Amino acid sequence: MSEKIIALDIGGVCLNIRHDLCCKYFGFSGLQDIPVKFLHAMEKFECGLINEKEWLAQFRLATGGRFTDNEMIDGWNIIIGSDMDGMPELMSELVDSGFRLIFFSDTSSIHLLEVYRKLSFANLVTGGVFSFKVNARKPGAAMYEAFEAQYGNPYFYVDDKLENIQAGINHGWNSHQFISAAAMRRALTR
Repeated sequence: MSEKIIALDIGGVCLNIRHDLCCKYFGFSGLQDIPVKFLHAMEKFECGLINEKEWLAQFRLATGGRFTDNEMIDGWNIIIGSDMDGMPELMSELVDSGFRLIFFSDTSSIHLLEVYRKLSFANLVTGGVFSFKVNARKPGAAMYEAFEAQYGNPYFYVDDKLENIQAGINHGWNSHQFISAAAMRRALTR
């Protein structure tokens, strides 16, 4: 019998994302106020196309040099919030039922470390495919192909972004747009 793998996006599925708190920390009123050049650097960092030092240099420019490297990392990590309601219990039940949990996420090395510190059920997740390792982001085909190469097609894929779900469907994956743990539970029982 093949493994029953659940492919889990992280932000907006496993954890709440708090862009507003991060923006406030750095003195921006919202995402629209963040310099475009920094947003491009963030995308490159999440794709592993620039390293942490290069990313911090761009961040330093975007924030006018007001923060130390550690302060910038701490402020950036404010984005990573608490567990999504009901997910720790559902993930525990799935593992107890024989499912294997695998992360499938657009993230940076910095945020991934914070995810492992904050996510209460991180110990239940036994692998992952990450944009900073693949050098691509979802819904790009390279991410889905990297997952398939390492784990095969998942039994179930959950993501909060519709375009990523559509890409999963295009790859023949059983894909579900995350709304809540309760809705995910219902979709899994169908």
